[in-house]
Amino acid sequence: MNDSDGSESGDENYFCHIIIPSKNYLKSKVFFENVFGWKVEEQTGTNTLEVLPKPRKGPSAELNSEAKTIIPSILTSDIDAKLRLIEKFGGKRLTDKTPIGKEGERGGYYALFEDPQGNVMCLYSGK
Repeated sequence: MNDSDGSESGDENYFCHIIIPSKNYLKSKVFFENVFGWKVEEQTGTNTLEVLPKPRKGPSAELNSEAKTIIPSILTSDIDAKLRLIEKFGGKRLTDKTPIGKEGERGGYYALFEDPQGNVMCLYSGK
């Protein structure tokens, strides 16, 4: 995930990370490195590979064997408050705020939600 959670600058509510389904990490790694020139490396302590686009050229991404569809992540400084807004305006909470790693040390927290049209997305916060 991106290093900043946007809480200090007020810079939030943009797509910051993408989860890409992959049942074959080696095949995906070869594809993304050779087709787009992205760096793909193991994310220690997880079951994912980190996909790193060229600096300042887009959101980070990960190859994830558990995902069934591409899931965009939206940066927010307050996951719980954003989940309440999502529900207020017809969306559905799929998971509560969840640490990435133990206590969020692997990069913060996330929560999955569904918009009113059934699209699954993710909220991300560094804290």
